[in-house]
Amino acid sequence: MYNQQTLADTFPTSPFSADISSRIIDELRELYFGQFDNHWFITLLDSNAFNTSRLRYIQNMLVIQSIYSTEAAVFNDGIETLEEVILTARRYILPVLRDKLRISGFYKSRGNDSKEELVMRDLFSYTFPYNLKRLEELTIDLKENLL
Repeated sequence: MYNQQTLADTFPTSPFSADISSRIIDELRELYFGQFDNHWFITLLDSNAFNTSRLRYIQNMLVIQSIYSTEAAVFNDGIETLEEVILTARRYILPVLRDKLRISGFYKSRGNDSKEELVMRDLFSYTFPYNLKRLEELTIDLKENLL
């Protein structure tokens, strides 16, 4: 007879731990898809020799609704890729973010950019450090709760 997996068969050892992990994944999903899964950030990663095809591991991890032991490899790859993204962003993107987005005082505007585009890039540059820190905190929490 076929045995159906339950939450007790998941990574976490208790239903309470499974609830915490599900909450963390929900927050990670909202933060990643809302703030990091955009053209500017992916372009910045790509310009710093990050293999952006690895971002698929994060997306695959974040679409999972229930945490089962059969998804161990998906979560391991996703967490590893998140850690690489955070490290790349801290090391290479954060120090020169305003220059890369062409909104610093050192960049002379050519008038090609619309006002809305400039405002969106400026807003992204101001919120990016906080969002990156929050992404790192959630990744550490998820790693501790799953592994």
